[in-house]
Amino acid sequence: MDAFLELHIEQGRILFDEHIDIGIVQAITGLQHLLITVKGRADHAGTTPMDLRRDALQGAALMAVEITRLVQQEGRPAVVTLGQWDVRPGAVNVVPAEMRFSIDLRHPDAVTLQRLSVAIQARCQAIAQERDLLLSSEIIGQSAPQQMDPALQALLIRAAGACGATWKAMPSGAGHDSQTMARHLPTAMLFVPSIEGRSHSAAEETPLADAARGATVLATALSLLAYP
Repeated sequence: MDAFLELHIEQGRILFDEHIDIGIVQAITGLQHLLITVKGRADHAGTTPMDLRRDALQGAALMAVEITRLVQQEGRPAVVTLGQWDVRPGAVNVVPAEMRFSIDLRHPDAVTLQRLSVAIQARCQAIAQERDLLLSSEIIGQSAPQQMDPALQALLIRAAGACGATWKAMPSGAGHDSQTMARHLPTAMLFVPSIEGRSHSAAEETPLADAARGATVLATALSLLAYP
């Protein structure tokens, strides 16, 4: 096998919003999954004044705001998601003693990804100290970014032009087979639009015409690759 080309739906809304036919993937994102644990002290909800509490949930909530601010400040294509939350003891009349939450941090540049991770953990630690809380962080999963082959990207651009398709160079914010294949041989990837960017839900859909256009661009690229 000399090369690997992959066609996929974008699973995001960039192409859909910008009315562009084809996305030419420059790089597939790296990601880091962290588990953050914040520990305070359980106390009675009615008898403990607000200024005397070591409320783990309030500390974690402030961390969430700051994490979001840091990544928004970095700008696209940096993204962060805090999708899992676990409060303990979880009683309506008890000040939360412990909070655990997840961080899904992504960026297609390894240096930027690591810099953001360090900044996020440092800011969380500072908030914990300010609020007399204990904090621990653990990396529970990660994958490195993967660049796509420049020559094959250029080939896909030629193919899109030959098919009369508009195109945009862009990173992939999701993992794909190409991320693995690129470690072994020249690899490139192209996207077709997802309606309203919906993915991983029953609302996921790509118009047949867009899928057919993507297949035509892929077939054209394969022809150019086989018969340069």
